[in-house]
Amino acid sequence: MKNTETLKLGDIATISTGVVVSRKKADFSPVKTYKMLTLKSFEENGWVNKKELDKFDSLEVLSEQYLTQNGDVVIRLSSPNTTIYIEEKESGLVITSLFAVIRAKNNKIIPDFLAIYLNSQKTKKRLSQASIGSAISIVKTSTLKELEIQVPSIQHQQKVVKLHSLIQRERKLYMQLLEDKEKMYHAIIDQVIEGGRKDDSSR
Repeated sequence: MKNTETLKLGDIATISTGVVVSRKKADFSPVKTYKMLTLKSFEENGWVNKKELDKFDSLEVLSEQYLTQNGDVVIRLSSPNTTIYIEEKESGLVITSLFAVIRAKNNKIIPDFLAIYLNSQKTKKRLSQASIGSAISIVKTSTLKELEIQVPSIQHQQKVVKLHSLIQRERKLYMQLLEDKEKMYHAIIDQVIEGGRKDDSSR
């Protein structure tokens, strides 16, 4: 690809792990309560499932370092190493030590594009091969810093982001349709079962 640079992730972004929540958890009288990212809240297709966020009672006001900000890229450190781009509406969520937050430190790469790149099957495979541990494989932040990224021109990145946005919108609509149909099927089955009970009781 023309106008593509190969750069190490650590050269174009800062990478740090989230907070160890056990050290900040308030057993009683919390100073502040936050919403917190969980593994379940990380949809594999690359968005936050707000229904799966947890509540976190903190014994202190947490540093901005540990809270999501608009434009952050957050990656799950264990398999399948899902990556999510954080939008404004998802700001202020607690990032735990199960994740690393990646923040672009120059204008060579668009954060949305970086999230798409890291969430590609090709990059996930590379991260999986570089992970350590047998029961639960974890990718280290030092590995992420050394990860080589093929960075195309900004114009090309914008095209990829636009296309990806359309695909994501279609995915969400399709998943919502499936969820609605599942609810409808369950309601029909419940009605059929209830109808059978009424017939039995009237005999």
